[in-house]
Amino acid sequence: MVDLGLPQIVQSLKAQAWSDEDLLEALNHLEDGLKDNIKKLSSFDKYKQEVLLGHLDWSPMHKDPLFWRDNVSCFEENDFQVLRILITIMETSSDPRALAVACFDLSQFIQHHPAGRVIVNDLKAKERVMKLMNHDSAEVTKNALLCIQRLFLGVLYSRSSSVGMADISIGYFIANMSKEELF
Repeated sequence: MVDLGLPQIVQSLKAQAWSDEDLLEALNHLEDGLKDNIKKLSSFDKYKQEVLLGHLDWSPMHKDPLFWRDNVSCFEENDFQVLRILITIMETSSDPRALAVACFDLSQFIQHHPAGRVIVNDLKAKERVMKLMNHDSAEVTKNALLCIQRLFLGVLYSRSSSVGMADISIGYFIANMSKEELF
């Protein structure tokens, strides 16, 4: 609808002198809905472009709970293409910031998508994230730990965005488990 010029048509209709108040109210409601959709589309499109280029950085949308809540269903497009690329970045990137952001974003997906844990497990991301728990960068380690915590324990046990002592204990426990115990 946006691509077909509907926002301009609504504005044009609103500019006309209408005596019907219900019609004006409906046009205002339609315009507000279109503006919200444009914001959603543009923010996810920007995010998707950042992921596709592989240049992840801590832009505001990564830490914005509204972005994740409003756009989590967009990750389902093209058989979870954006999620698959995030997982690939975890394996191929040498940039600590990109790795940390990818882990954080994966944890946000797990937190906000109703089937996030199952989907991420199906995409075989667990082993890749586990490897990042031993990364030289503390930022990568922290975000990998948050991701693993959400993957193993679920959303209810890992609502905080900061890593506390309980998180470190869980991380120590996980880091000292053998591969057979984990997988």
